[in-house]
Amino acid sequence: MAISQMQELSLLLPKELLDEILSYLQNLQSVEIQDLQTKETWKGAFEKELVWNPDTSFSEHLQALTRRQEKLARMIENLQAFVPKKKMLEALKEAPLETSFVSLEQMGQARDEEAFLAAIQQQFQVLARAQEVKETAQSEVAELEKWVSLDVTPVALKQFKHLRAFVGTIPTSGNNQFNIRLQDYPNLEVQEVFTSSTEKGILVLCKAEVAKETQAVLTELGFKLFEYAFEELPKERLVALQATIKEQEVLITSTKIQLTSSNEELKQLKCQLDYVLNLTSRQEIKEALASTQNLVALEGWIEQEQIEDLRMGLTQQFGGAVLLQIHEMTAADRQHVPTKLKNNALIEPFELVTEMYSLPKYEDKDPTPVVSLFYFIFFGMMAADIGYGLLLFGGTSWALKALHIKPNLAKNLRFFRILGVGVALWGVIYGSFFGFKLPFAIVDTSTDVITILIMSVVIGFITVMTGLYLSGAKNIRMKDYAEAYNSGFAWMLILVGLALLAAGRLFPSLAIAGLIGQGLAIINAVGIVLVSIISAKSLKGLGSALFNLYNISSYVGDLVSFTRLMALGLAGASIGSAFNLIVSLFPPFARFSIGIVLFIALHSINMFLSFLSGYVHGARLIFVEFFGKFYDGGGKAFKPLKPAGKYVRYKK
Repeated sequence: MAISQMQELSLLLPKELLDEILSYLQNLQSVEIQDLQTKETWKGAFEKELVWNPDTSFSEHLQALTRRQEKLARMIENLQAFVPKKKMLEALKEAPLETSFVSLEQMGQARDEEAFLAAIQQQFQVLARAQEVKETAQSEVAELEKWVSLDVTPVALKQFKHLRAFVGTIPTSGNNQFNIRLQDYPNLEVQEVFTSSTEKGILVLCKAEVAKETQAVLTELGFKLFEYAFEELPKERLVALQATIKEQEVLITSTKIQLTSSNEELKQLKCQLDYVLNLTSRQEIKEALASTQNLVALEGWIEQEQIEDLRMGLTQQFGGAVLLQIHEMTAADRQHVPTKLKNNALIEPFELVTEMYSLPKYEDKDPTPVVSLFYFIFFGMMAADIGYGLLLFGGTSWALKALHIKPNLAKNLRFFRILGVGVALWGVIYGSFFGFKLPFAIVDTSTDVITILIMSVVIGFITVMTGLYLSGAKNIRMKDYAEAYNSGFAWMLILVGLALLAAGRLFPSLAIAGLIGQGLAIINAVGIVLVSIISAKSLKGLGSALFNLYNISSYVGDLVSFTRLMALGLAGASIGSAFNLIVSLFPPFARFSIGIVLFIALHSINMFLSFLSGYVHGARLIFVEFFGKFYDGGGKAFKPLKPAGKYVRYKK
C-alpha cells in the first residue's frame, strides 16, 4: 500500500523571475501550487493589502490568452476539415507530435502567431470569395439561360423616344387572361421569348403615350420586370459568366489542394495551441500567489523524493536568487495534503479501480494492492475462458506495442491485459476454450455447480474478512481501539465462529469445531455489547451494540452477493457452449464457411458481454462488499503544474 510521501514547500523569488520560475516548474511537473488567498496564514496579509496578486493586469492578460486559444482552435478545426483524415488505426500507428518543453517554448516565442494565422486565413478568404463569385455567377446563369433568345437588351430599348418596351415574365396560369386583355389593346406588340411550366417570358412594345396604362395592365396580370442592366445580349453575358465560373472553379480547386496539403501548417498550429495553453496555465496560477513590490511568494506540495532535484535545478538555473524552504507538516496541514498513488508496474493499472471510487486521504493507506488481487480473481472468474483471456491479453499487448496511445488509455490497456491473464487462468480451471470443454478441467461447469457456488462464497468470505481486518487496523492507527474491535476484529471472530458452526453441523466429524465456533461467536457478540457500553460510559452504548449486532444480516447479504461470481461465470460458459452447438448443427460445407463467420460473431458478442459483466460486477463487489467495510476515500488528487499536452507529447 503506497501513497507517495509529500512535503510542503515555499519559494521566495524576485518578481522579474516569476515567469521563468513558473516555466521551470511547469517543465518539472512535480509541484502543485497552493492558492495562498485561501490559506489562513495569508488571509490577514491579503485583507490588509500587505500582499497582492503579482499580475496587476491578470484578467486582461488571461482574456488575451483565451482569445488566442479560440483563434488557434478555430483555425485547427477549419484546417482539419480539408486535411485528409486518416483511418483510426492508421492515426493510432502514426507517431504523435513529440518535442521537449523547452523546444516548444522557443518555437512558440519565435513564431509570429498573428502573421501565421493571417496567412492561413487568407487562403480561406480566397476560397470563400471564389465560392461566392461562382455561386453568384451560377445563379445569374440560371436566370439568363431563359433569355438566351432575346436579341435586344432592355438598355437598348430605353433609347427609343416614341416607343416604350417592357421585358419580363408573366405566370403561365394567367396566359388566357393575358390574351383576352390584349384584345383591348390592339396597338400593343407582344413577342414571346420563352415559355416554361410556370412562366412565360415576353417583350411588350407600346406607344410612349400609353406606357403607364400598359404598365398598369401588365402589373395587374402578374408581370415581373426582367432586371438586366448590361449592354451585351444575355447570350453574350452567358459566355462571360461561364468563363468566370471556370476561372473560379480552377481557383477553388487549387486553393483546396493547398489546404489539403497543409499537414505541416496543422502541426504548427497544434504546437502553437499547446504553447498558448501552457501560457494560460501559468497565467491562471499567478492568481494563487502573493506579491509585494519586488518579491513573489509561492507555496505548494512536492513529492519528498523530488525535493533534491528541485533544489539542484533552481540553483543551477537561478543561482541564489530563489529561496527554497521545506516545511514540517502539522496535523492540520495533513488534512489538506494531496494524494499521489505509487505502486509497481503490476499493481499500478488497478489504481483505476481505486480512483473510480475515490482516492484515499493522505494519512490513509492505499488499498490498491489488495484491490488488484481481488479484482483479478473476480473478473477472471466471471469471464472464465482460455480463448477469451488469450484474445484480451494478446489484443491489448499488440495495441500497447504497435500503437501510439495516450498515457491514460495505455493505463487502461495494461489493466485489461493483466485481467486477460486472470480470465485465461480461470478458463484453465473450468477447462473452457471458446465454450468447448477441455479434458483437463479442474472444475466442470456442467456438473460441479455446487463446488463453484462454494468457491464463490469462500472467496466472498475471504474478501469480507480482509475488509474487516483492514477496518480494525485502520482504527488502531487512529487509536480508536473500541471501534477497531466492534467494527473489525469482533466481526471477524464472529464470522469465523459461524463458519465453524456451519461446518460442524454439515460434517459430524467436525462437531468439536462447531462447538468452538459457537462459543467464539457468542463470546464476541457479548464482547461487542460490553465494549460499546464501556466506551460510551453508560447504558446508551447498549443500543449501538444491538444495532451493530443486527448487521449480521448485511454480512449474510454480502456473502450471497458473491454468488454472482458463479452465476456470471456459468452463464458465459453456457452461452458459449450453446453457440458452439448451433454452429455444429450446420452441414459440413456451411459449418466451415458461414459457420466460421457466425462462430466469430456470436463469440464476439458473448466475450464482450462477459467482459462488461466482469468489469461492472467486479467493481460493484469491490465498492460495496469490500470498500464498505473499511474504506472512506475522500482524498484529493495531486495536480502539479504541468504542460497541457493536448496535441504534443513531451520528451523527458
